[in-house]
Parts: sequence; structure tokens; C-alpha cells
Amino acid sequence: MGLFDRWRKKKESKATVRLQEPEKPKPAKDDTAETSVKGEAEDLVDQVAEYERLVKRREELQVERGELTAKLDRDEINPDDFRKELMRKIQEAASVSETLRIVAAKLTSQGYRGVLH
Repeated sequence: MGLFDRWRKKKESKATVRLQEPEKPKPAKDDTAETSVKGEAEDLVDQVAEYERLVKRREELQVERGELTAKLDRDEINPDDFRKELMRKIQEAASVSETLRIVAAKLTSQGYRGVLH
């Protein structure tokens, strides 16, 4: 026998398989359906408010960046401070945009059509 013929001698191992009964679903109560509809409505209102807050903040950040550039042009701020502030604003704007995208996707999936503009 050769060096690599060991695999031919291996015995077949028989593994035991245990099957389980599937769990039976519990009947849903009408109260839970009613509260889930109310919860979804409140959740939708909260998400719309969050969306509007994020849109407003995004617009504020655009104005702040414009003001920061104007300060640099008027020499009211040195270039190093400008760069630090600009990077901070850019990072915040990226965070706001990402959160806005997520909230808009959630609202769209729930059938809210106000974000489709």
C-alpha cells in the first residue's frame, strides 16, 4: 500500500439524524393586531418627523458650509481652522445623508409617498 491509500481503509461512520416535530403556530389575538396597527402608525409619524428633521439639518449644513467659505474669503478664519471645521461639517453631512437615506427607504417600504420628490 502506498502512503496516500489510507483513505481507502477508512470505515464509513453512520451518523444518526434526529427529526423534530415542527412547532405549531399560536393563534394571534385581535388585541395584538390592533396594537400593532397603532404602533405602526405611531412609528410612521415618528419616522416622518425624523425625515423632516434630517432634511432641515441637511439644508442648514449647506448654509453653514457657505458661511464658512465666506469667512475664509474675508480672512475671518485661518485656513487650518477652516479645514478642520469643513471636515467636521462634511462628516456630519455624510452621517445625515446616510440616516436620511435609511429613513426614506423605511418610509417608502411602508407606503409613505412623501419622500418621492
